[in-house]
Amino acid sequence: MNDHNAIIRDIRSFNRFYTDIIGLLDQHLLDSPYALVEARILFEINNAGNIQASQIIDKMHIDKSYLSRLLKKLEKDKLIIRKRSGNDARAVILSLTEKGEKEFGMLNKASNEQINNLIAPLSNGQKKKLGLDMSGIMEALKPGKKIKPDEINIRTTLLPGDLGYIAFLHGKVYAEECSYGLNFEGYVLESLGEFAHQYNPYKDRVWICEHLGKIVGFLAAVNRGQSAQLRYFILLEEYRGMGLGKKLMDSFMEYLKEQRLSAAYLWTTNEQQTATALYKRYGFQLTEEKPSKAFDKELTEQRYDLIRSDLIKAHS
Repeated sequence: MNDHNAIIRDIRSFNRFYTDIIGLLDQHLLDSPYALVEARILFEINNAGNIQASQIIDKMHIDKSYLSRLLKKLEKDKLIIRKRSGNDARAVILSLTEKGEKEFGMLNKASNEQINNLIAPLSNGQKKKLGLDMSGIMEALKPGKKIKPDEINIRTTLLPGDLGYIAFLHGKVYAEECSYGLNFEGYVLESLGEFAHQYNPYKDRVWICEHLGKIVGFLAAVNRGQSAQLRYFILLEEYRGMGLGKKLMDSFMEYLKEQRLSAAYLWTTNEQQTATALYKRYGFQLTEEKPSKAFDKELTEQRYDLIRSDLIKAHS
């Protein structure tokens, strides 16, 4: 089974599982006088304060005539009221009555209790992961949704677990994109272990990119005394091409100024052409090449060096 068919299989499996969960919650909700769709309408009206029927249609993707029947029922039960908009006589504004607010409060409390009972057996870590995973699903499937750079948090504090995850990302991403083997992952693990033991937050620097609570990119600067080594630069595929790499490189260059370092270097391979193009734009120049089979395939390892003449003058 190819990857595409496997994804379809996994989504369908998830749909069946979650439909059972929703059915369970719906049955509990029907112990009240209201169906799930009616409770959702009350939620949208309460959440907005005042809302038009057309806005509910957009939010719930519900048929206009079906919504009209539901609104008539809720109005008959004295849960909602309709009134003409003061700005547009053609628009009808929906809002909750005092009884509607009371009923919604009871439904909202019951819904919270249902969810609480559902997740009660989970640990705090599992609950957090569940929330993040659900947010990730919504973001991925939101129509026309594009990730924006300002949605990505970049922190510079190294936390337990970060380096292990960075090793995982390197092993996974480079295996998929470049067919690197276990020797490469072993090299990354060894060097990250060394980095962890020698890491000095006052001299070294990390930039950890997070989106929806997950690490999606990483860059490290290792202070080597008179120069800095740029290491572990990685971005997940869906986070490339939005200027995030440039933002990290800008941060690296600012770090050189802060640390009063006039030189920097990095090691990469001839296959990382997109990355090396970015390095060259920041003044890095190819200074050394050597054939290598260290990553379970034949390639050329390359060293790039940066000499900041402006900093040399400033420090002389």
